[in-house]
Amino acid sequence: MIDKVSFRAFVAATEDEGRVREALAVFVPLDRISGVTAEGHFGNEIKILEAELRKREAAAFFQILREQLPTEDLQRLRREIPDRLEGESHFHLRLDKQAAYKGLLRLTDSKDALDTTVLVKTYPARRESALKIISELI
Repeated sequence: MIDKVSFRAFVAATEDEGRVREALAVFVPLDRISGVTAEGHFGNEIKILEAELRKREAAAFFQILREQLPTEDLQRLRREIPDRLEGESHFHLRLDKQAAYKGLLRLTDSKDALDTTVLVKTYPARRESALKIISELI
């Protein structure tokens, strides 16, 4: 079972925060995106936007991925499931922030991304069970 899907995006001082919020809004309503301000390594201001989906909404996230990710990205994601599962319950992926702003879903390895973490709940907590759940959803 998917307990939640968490999103995090960094907004550099040179970026338009509204655009990054719109990229996140592909998955989460705008009014549920929160933000905090932090100071970067060089003293520059960085905004960190966060949002999450719970239970049923979280399951819908996977439907969006299956429908909108290009076939090659879906195949890559399926191949990399074991590498993307941290411990027994945290599945990680990065979605291209610029593509999401344009309404497109793409995987990326860039740090300029929508960092996405899926919390998989199994009882008892077991990696094999979490791998099976993620595999069935993707």
